[in-house]
Amino acid sequence: MTPRRILFVIAHPPRRGALALETLDQLLVGAAFDQKISVLFMGDGVYQLVSSVEAFDNIARGYRALPTYDVDDIYVDKTAIARRGLSKDTLVLPARALTRRGIQSLIAAHDVVVPD
Repeated sequence: MTPRRILFVIAHPPRRGALALETLDQLLVGAAFDQKISVLFMGDGVYQLVSSVEAFDNIARGYRALPTYDVDDIYVDKTAIARRGLSKDTLVLPARALTRRGIQSLIAAHDVVVPD
């Protein structure tokens, strides 16, 4: 049986710590059950991939573990990182930057979309 393609869309900032950790847990559980997991960081959710703020470093460190769980499809909203003065080089994981059109295509390619 082909695994379902699940896309997690993360748009909340890391300061909502419990929610950020719960989302990370859901990602890892999905990956552990042989689902095809992808992650899209949008809006203030892009801050979850930045470890420059010590209080949120645990969350960023948790996301660094995603490739260990075969979660390699990591995307960021190109506009969101630009508006926040970030670049792909400031993120703790390599992520593919997508335009709005690319994001629409990404969402359409998944069986399930899980918003935060």
